[in-house]
This record gives sequence, C-alpha cells and structure tokens, in this order.
Amino acid sequence: MVRPRLLVSNDDGINAPGIKALVTEIVKADFADVYVCAPSGERSAQSHAITLGRYLSCVRADHVPGTIEAYAVDGTPADSVMLALCSPVFQDMSFDLMLSGINRGDNCGLHVIYSGTVGAAREAACKGIPAVAFSLDNHLARKPDDYSLSAALCVPIVRAMLGLLPGQDPSRRPAGLLRGVVVNVNFPIGQGQLLQGLYLSRQSVACVFPAFKEVSEAPGPHLAEIDEHTPNSRVFRNYAGLVQEDQDEGGDAWAVKNGWASVTPLSLLSHIMTKPDSRSEGIVAAVSEVISRAASEAGLSTGGISKL
Repeated sequence: MVRPRLLVSNDDGINAPGIKALVTEIVKADFADVYVCAPSGERSAQSHAITLGRYLSCVRADHVPGTIEAYAVDGTPADSVMLALCSPVFQDMSFDLMLSGINRGDNCGLHVIYSGTVGAAREAACKGIPAVAFSLDNHLARKPDDYSLSAALCVPIVRAMLGLLPGQDPSRRPAGLLRGVVVNVNFPIGQGQLLQGLYLSRQSVACVFPAFKEVSEAPGPHLAEIDEHTPNSRVFRNYAGLVQEDQDEGGDAWAVKNGWASVTPLSLLSHIMTKPDSRSEGIVAAVSEVISRAASEAGLSTGGISKL
C-alpha cells in the first residue's frame, strides 16, 4: 500500500516546540511520509492573511528530523500552505491530509476567526485537502515536553482520519469525506489521567476582548514600526482584556474546560443553512468515526456524538 503523505504547518513558526512535538510523534509512528512548510517565525493571529505585492522566500530547513522535506517561509501560515500546494516547492505533490499545530494556546470559540493555526488548515481545505488544526490550552507551553501527551494523542486521530486503525477500510477513510472541512482539535491543559476523552463539539462564541493601551516609549521588537513621516502618531499595544465566556454544554470551550479534547468540524462556508443538509450529516458521521476509532485506540472515552 502506498504510504500517505502529510503536509504539516503552523503559525508559531517552524522552530516552535508544538510543531516539533507533532512531527516527532508522527515520524516515530512511521505510518506516513511527512512534509513541512511553515512560517520562518512567529505568525500568530494572522488568520487567513496572504502576502501580495512582494516576493516570498522559502528556505530548506534541514533541522526537522524524520521529514522527507521541510521548508521555512517568510510569510503567513496561509502563505506557507498555499506555497506548498500551488508551487514547485514539493514538485506539485499531492497530499492526503494537512496538519496544523500544535498551537500554543487554545483555538476555541471565536478565536478560530483570528487563528493562524486554523487559517493554515483552512487554506488546505480551500484547496481540497482534508485538514486538522491542533491546539493546546496552555499559553505557557514553551518546551516540546509540554506537548508530548497532546502530540501522542494526535497520532490515533490522524491514523483514524486516514482509515489506518483496526477495523477501518483505508479505501473508505473518513478523510475522503472531509474535503473542504477543517477538523479543529483543542486539547485541555490538564492531560494524562485528567483527560476525559474526545468530545464531538460545536463551535462556541467564547473569546477574549482586546484592551488596547497607549504606549509612549519607542516601539520595541514586538511592536509595529511607526513611519518616520508621521511624528504625531499615537502608539497602542493590544493586550488581553475581558473574557467572553460560553460554557453552554456541547461547545468547544465547555468541553476543554471540563477536561475533554474538543473535536469540532468547521465548514468553509459562512452562510446560515435554511434547511437540513445531507453533506453536514455525512461530515458529522465521518468525524464521529474518527473520534470513536481514535478514542478506542488511545483507551479514552467519547462524548457529544449523539448531542451535536
């Protein structure tokens, strides 16, 4: 059987511990060929932004062990995926699945709108590649070891997507039914024995509101440069402000707060459906199979499958 090909990207940058942990676990499991095309540095909260009007440089990254090829791109997460899929970087290679993450911090609720992690996965979905976005609800996770449990759980999820777990037929893998879909996975901060299992959730409306503060000092490395031709510019920095909670049962934020890894299928379409849609039912069924198979493989419980 031909080995599946996986494309991996993120928004924290190619040297971030989350993507290193994810690639390490996938390579160790040895069931697919891994290709990486990710931003050269931190590109969080870039959503689905792409670069126009300037060239993109792409540098081979030989420090990503176990991969077939890896490249660092001086662009956004979506740029990286677009370049991987729509340029000669990988010799116009086709991919069976795209993985984004593991992100430092959750991407539940309305954060999916701003997330570069989800944006990278969405770009793959736009090009017809099934995609999974992985995030960890821990903004303090700065070492690969902080992601080890989450990365290990990514493996059965990915294998289930590809139909490679016991009892699955690879010719009828769930990923084939999930083209144009982003499967958004958020791991809770408490893992190990504290992890309840995998929960099929809906997107909540949880989010963090901004609290802009005016600053008077000269812009530092983490602040946007001020044009020298506008000396009277007022300078502001975006800090986290009030939190809009959404703890309705069944939502992704509720699931993560209660110790579940939330698994939420996201559509590329933004319009509101006026009647039941058979494709949506098929998507939910495919994601339910992924959850059931992956949870069984990992010895975990499942939730939400009959409640979405």
